[in-house]
Amino acid sequence: MSVVHLDGGPLKGCSAHVDDGVMSIEVTNGLPEGLDRTVTLELSLAEAEAVKSWLLKPAADGSAAIDDENTKSVMVKLGAKLDFIEGVARVRDELEAAGFPTDTLTDEQVAELGRRIAESPIRRYSGNSS
Repeated sequence: MSVVHLDGGPLKGCSAHVDDGVMSIEVTNGLPEGLDRTVTLELSLAEAEAVKSWLLKPAADGSAAIDDENTKSVMVKLGAKLDFIEGVARVRDELEAAGFPTDTLTDEQVAELGRRIAESPIRRYSGNSS
């Protein structure tokens, strides 16, 4: 984040006096703080995985994209989304293989069910059944 200070004063060729208080503007990447501009991309799963892999590769100078804060946040968001998609697909596959239809469940419902199952205290029993 860089901070730009603009000092007011009389303008050349202008008889009026400009407010001489100090005005501070905080900017990030050249845009004023708080200005919410987003870009939305639609990628196939394969394309998203390729972007993630590309971001993880070191540059020719040995630097890594993860060292840049903006790139790091993109990688974290992309990684979380890819993990969610992969996890939901795995849970759906396992439920379908066990005979439970999942086509009426949303991804969020499947994810929640997967979390609840994973948190259950089920342990393999290795003792005698008598």
